[in-house]
Amino acid sequence: MFFLDILIGIYHITYEYNIITIPDILISVASIYTAADIFLDVSYSVGKSLSLSEKYIGLFIVGFAAIVDEIAMSVMAAVENLGTVSFGTIQGSNVITLLAFFILIPLYYRKGISRFGIDSYVILVTSIILLLLSFYFIKVPFFLGFITLIIFIFYIFKKTTSGTHEEIVHTEDLYPSYYGIMALIIIGFASYNMINSALIISYVTGINTFVSSFLLLGFFGSLPEIMMMSIAMKDKRNDVSIGLITGSTVYKETVLFSIIAFIGTMTFYNSFFSLIIMVIFSFILVLYTIIFK
Repeated sequence: MFFLDILIGIYHITYEYNIITIPDILISVASIYTAADIFLDVSYSVGKSLSLSEKYIGLFIVGFAAIVDEIAMSVMAAVENLGTVSFGTIQGSNVITLLAFFILIPLYYRKGISRFGIDSYVILVTSIILLLLSFYFIKVPFFLGFITLIIFIFYIFKKTTSGTHEEIVHTEDLYPSYYGIMALIIIGFASYNMINSALIISYVTGINTFVSSFLLLGFFGSLPEIMMMSIAMKDKRNDVSIGLITGSTVYKETVLFSIIAFIGTMTFYNSFFSLIIMVIFSFILVLYTIIFK
């Protein structure tokens, strides 16, 4: 199935035959799910060898891996001077991922969410800062990237010096480590195909550039996180599941924002509504960490 996905992507068949877009999306989703399942198993093995807990596997391994597609997508958009697309993708992916997460927290994550308070506050503060910056800037100057980069450095420092004892992950070595690299490549390529499909859909329907990136690219960009979250939850590894969502959200708001800001083509144009939503969602996340203690 994945090899069919490769052929579709390489030859851009969907551009000439738009009807293939729908089955291509389905193939890509199936490829991402299978690869995500393999990658998570490899992550547990790597985490065990590094003496990491499930929480930190989710934050530092799976969380970064889950945004590989968004990094490629947003950087490509920025390089091609599509600033609204790059920022819209970040915002849309964050909002959609958190929305799915909020639905699951009361059902499955009550006992674990309170241990991610630092993450939720960092997300909230960053969201407020981005909203305030949007009042003064339309085109994002490169130096704003240093603000979110400083927030990221602070976040990593706080997480690595928290001093709390975490139980090291328990797992069996089901796959060799290079399977994890292969799985990431599959996730990246399948996500690329879905991006092409989203662009075709937005072109055919004539949707606004930012709206199409926020809704379509944001939705497709959030699928790896949502799938990994679901698989980790199915494996009863809730800390991995929570860590990858909170971690990937922080990375997208800080590291990814900084990278695109340094490229110099990002814009806040038409993004006010999404920034407000992100602040509201961040505040809800903080409330969850306080309520479910």
